[in-house]
Amino acid sequence: MKRLLILLLPVLALAGCITQQKAPRISIFAQHIEAIARQEGLSFAEAAAKVRALGYEGVDFLMTLPIEQLRTLDSLGFKHACAISYISHNLGRQDSLEEATLAFMKKYRFSRLLLVPGLIQEGETEETSQNALVAMETFAEKADSMGYVVMVEDYDNPRSPCYNQESLDLMFTSAPMLKHVFDTGNYYYCGDDVMSALEHFRTRIHHVHLKDRMAEDPRVSPALGTGVVPIEEVVMTLNHSGYKGWYTVEHFGSKQMLEDATISIKTVQAALKK
Repeated sequence: MKRLLILLLPVLALAGCITQQKAPRISIFAQHIEAIARQEGLSFAEAAAKVRALGYEGVDFLMTLPIEQLRTLDSLGFKHACAISYISHNLGRQDSLEEATLAFMKKYRFSRLLLVPGLIQEGETEETSQNALVAMETFAEKADSMGYVVMVEDYDNPRSPCYNQESLDLMFTSAPMLKHVFDTGNYYYCGDDVMSALEHFRTRIHHVHLKDRMAEDPRVSPALGTGVVPIEEVVMTLNHSGYKGWYTVEHFGSKQMLEDATISIKTVQAALKK
């Protein structure tokens, strides 16, 4: 029996790793760590260590940030939750930026990409918009062939081609290869019902941005659970439906980023336990 247990230990350990990897995990934007460093008078490494100690396991990383930051995050054990790239296909061919983005994904081992499209320009024609969607689909297909998932989020600007549920429906019809980063606060911001949008896009969701909003000023993104967005309900619904992806905490513009990051992760952890 003892010999059998010894033989099974590596298998059991591997099974434990697989189970842990399939559980939902919590990420944060690298820019939030930058803000913490600036606000608290810390180095980026010191701020990142504090964030890691709070329980954040991953990072959403804008590919134009200093690569030294990513190396610092790697050294602290942060996982690569999502890469972010701004590519304005509505302004014409973006071959070089597409190639740079895919090269970044490969070199730094990201598997998910948030593609942020360019804002709709004044006087932009329907043909230009449609060509941009075709280009996005072509890019997503190429990324998919390399093992990467390309996603778009509901973006909080009325000039975005993926501003709300209606515009995202049109985008996904023209570019079905694209997946969805579900941003709770941005659906509230555009006036869509958050839970209805969640149900509508649930099978397409590959990443989640958890963002709260203030009723008196929906531009403000406070700590999770302190605003009006049903954060707990979103997490519980996704968790019960089998979602195993990342939850990225977001509150750009916070003047107390470390405090908000502390409150936010506790809110998400409590919702996950339910």
